[in-house]
Amino acid sequence: MYGGKADNLILLRDNGIPVPEFIVVTDGKAPEVAWEMSSVRSSADVEDSASDSFAGQFDTYLNVAQKDLQEKIDLCIASASNVSAAEYIKQRDIGSNDVKMSVIVQRMIDADCSGVLFTSNPQGIINECVITVGKGTGDNVVSDRTDTTSYYYNTNDGLYYYEGEKDRLTSEQIHELTDLSSRIKELLGDYLDIEFSVKDGRIFILQARKITTLTNSDPSKFLILDNSNIVESYPNLSLPLTCGFVRFVYSGIFEALCRRIIGEGKYLDALKPVFGNMVGNVNGRMYYKISNWYTLIKILPFKKKIIPVWQEMLGVKNKTYDEKQDMKVSFAERMRIDRRIISSFFNSQKEMARLNETFIRINDEFYKSYHDGMSNEELAAQFRIIEKKLFACWDITLINDLYTFVHTGLLKHFLAKKYSDAGDKTNEFLSGITNIESLKPVRAMIDLAYSRKDLSEEEFKRRMDGYIKLYGDRNLEELKLESPTFRTDPGLLIKKIDEYCSDEAKLEEIHKNIMQDDKRDMTGESRRIRKLAARCASGISNREISRLNRSRIFGMVRQIVLSLGKNFCNDGYIANQKDVFYLTYDEMFAMVYEPFDARERIEQRKNEYRMYKCLPAFSRLVFEKEEFSKHHVSVNSHKMVQRNGVMQGVPCSGGISEGEALVVEDISMLENAKDKILVTKMTDPGWVFYLASAKGVISQKGSILSHTAIISREIGIPSVVGVADAMNRINTGDIVRMDGSSGRIEIVRRKE
Repeated sequence: MYGGKADNLILLRDNGIPVPEFIVVTDGKAPEVAWEMSSVRSSADVEDSASDSFAGQFDTYLNVAQKDLQEKIDLCIASASNVSAAEYIKQRDIGSNDVKMSVIVQRMIDADCSGVLFTSNPQGIINECVITVGKGTGDNVVSDRTDTTSYYYNTNDGLYYYEGEKDRLTSEQIHELTDLSSRIKELLGDYLDIEFSVKDGRIFILQARKITTLTNSDPSKFLILDNSNIVESYPNLSLPLTCGFVRFVYSGIFEALCRRIIGEGKYLDALKPVFGNMVGNVNGRMYYKISNWYTLIKILPFKKKIIPVWQEMLGVKNKTYDEKQDMKVSFAERMRIDRRIISSFFNSQKEMARLNETFIRINDEFYKSYHDGMSNEELAAQFRIIEKKLFACWDITLINDLYTFVHTGLLKHFLAKKYSDAGDKTNEFLSGITNIESLKPVRAMIDLAYSRKDLSEEEFKRRMDGYIKLYGDRNLEELKLESPTFRTDPGLLIKKIDEYCSDEAKLEEIHKNIMQDDKRDMTGESRRIRKLAARCASGISNREISRLNRSRIFGMVRQIVLSLGKNFCNDGYIANQKDVFYLTYDEMFAMVYEPFDARERIEQRKNEYRMYKCLPAFSRLVFEKEEFSKHHVSVNSHKMVQRNGVMQGVPCSGGISEGEALVVEDISMLENAKDKILVTKMTDPGWVFYLASAKGVISQKGSILSHTAIISREIGIPSVVGVADAMNRINTGDIVRMDGSSGRIEIVRRKE
């Protein structure tokens, strides 16, 4: 009615948004105002539309006294026909006679600081607010007359970081601004540019308009990256070689899976862009491209029942997905695909047993043929052998995951009908899986530590060499090629054994508990529940076997990569052996056949990773189009506002524990894990050595089938996963009480 700017302000004011007092002038006459100074702004009917912002085309005047109001109003009206605006109108084919101009006279805020909030990053990150703020009024910020600070706020996690020398806004103000922006989005739409000022701690919204640089408004076409579950394998930063290798592995395995259930032909060809993009990496961190996962899962029969189960088992928090987009297939083809999926599903346990036998053979063949001093070409050939043999059969592990998820979901369903505490009962039924593979490495290590005092040095060395042969690739962050393992650094194993031996009483207690098998007594349960529990146990057991074997596959590849790194370093193409991990997957193999000097490129990437380390690890990133990594000069991270009170998560292993919290922000902190309640984003399989001596574990990520849950159940310590904000709400040194049966967590006492 009065032009986009004025109409928006009226709507905001009428809905309780803190807007400074204003008057809309439609007749060109200066009003009498009750305030000392005003801002005078144009409000054309063509301005601030979804397609045409007219930003900077019409006049705005700040700090206008009553005596100067008429002059500034006249100038605003006249600006509708200035040269710049006329050209803008011409380019957009808008009739100049159609432009109608109103003027906003608004109480001037003598701001301490002012800025602009973009509800989505205009570069193309949908779930990231960007707030740029500087000292004084907004014209100082727009015209670069003051230093500014930019805040980047992830709307899914409530976490932010800022770029700039000064932290100009408090955490409370950041959250107040983002809350206001959410309310304004409900009124004006999703993608907005909101101007604001802050005076004496109070926030005022000056205007709001559409962002016109974001052109893709269809959420079904957004690229969604989510770190649910994958963060368990790739926590924190992963170097470029690992990121590239992981993409290569996922692409190959999912292609094999699609070939298994669809077969060759046009349908498989149509899915190649999907299985070629199952994972991505942004800011040095790994994510699932989760929209592509949904595309493949929707091929399955009973997809509407399977998807919620899959989401729960992987710990996916945001459960919305596009239900409409499906691969269109004929009825006959649909029936053929369903038969192949169902057949693979029911044969998965037999095929997992065959896969284990195949893997043992491949592993033995590799270590018989691999040796120091191999040429680059020989090492590349070794890699291709592993690729060819394992890609042909490893996809059955994904079918086994489905088998495990479905039967676990069914077990929970039938237990819920019988017991009020179905979640706790499910955890009880899933624990005690005799001789679970992931527990073997820690059992063997604790037994070695327990027996050390009775062994000769020669016998101890022989047993340690045997341990490395079997379990040398299992360690913290073992699926990152750059991570040291017991195989690459045997000193790590000696250090861990020494740690266990340092407290004989504790070692004896752990040894007694962990060496026992504790199968569950299911007397009195129905045949259906016993059968479901047995199938869950089979699926979980095979899943853990494949996880340990997966670490061995990465161990073989790590050996190849380190040997290539040694050769490249000796030839002068990189500065040291481990710099090879800063090459991309394609660059490393290109260097095998056409070597090049990569030292400058690697130094540049090291600088990028120093910056990435300062960025928060966001759980979800939504891109308008393609993903991209950030580039900042300086970064300062922030956490959310800390809150006391009770937290709630998913109970995974029963028991009540109270003790000192250790918030594990870096794996080096695990050296102090003994007798602590560990608080973490997630755990990976290598944590098993540290969980054995901890009092409990609280994880922000996870589900009842995550590694945290499975191992804590087997070790017998309480665990709660899926605890939102745990690492922000709990501090190292706080005394925490956790209940692994109910999922309740309480901060008993703050560290003084």
